[in-house]
Amino acid sequence: MSPRMIVLEVIAVVAGAIIGLLVVDFFHWLFADGAFFALLSSLGRIVVALVTVGLFAFYYRSMPPTPAALASFFTGVGLPAILDKFGFDSPLSWGTLLFLYVIFAVVALFTYRFVHANAAVRRVAGEITSSDGPNS
Repeated sequence: MSPRMIVLEVIAVVAGAIIGLLVVDFFHWLFADGAFFALLSSLGRIVVALVTVGLFAFYYRSMPPTPAALASFFTGVGLPAILDKFGFDSPLSWGTLLFLYVIFAVVALFTYRFVHANAAVRRVAGEITSSDGPNS
């Protein structure tokens, strides 16, 4: 893997984690009456989001796309919900937690794949244009 692809992978992971966390914190504030900025500034929740989306990258590197998407979705729902309930001692019910983290998993996975796919398309387009010069 080239250094450029490593940087793009890191950008995809960070973007997926941050956007997913913003959306889930908004829905937590909207439906479960949580303090939006207190949730957003929690270092533990940011680390959990980064680790979770980092696992998405691992899955996509080691599995075919469909199993990787399924594993990413269930990891995106299960890991943060379990850590939120037991690690952060959340007062929310399991149903509410699972609802929130289904939203997180979908948004984070779509964001990760969007950024990653966009980077891959640009790489391929760059390779095609560099080999399609006027002297080819």
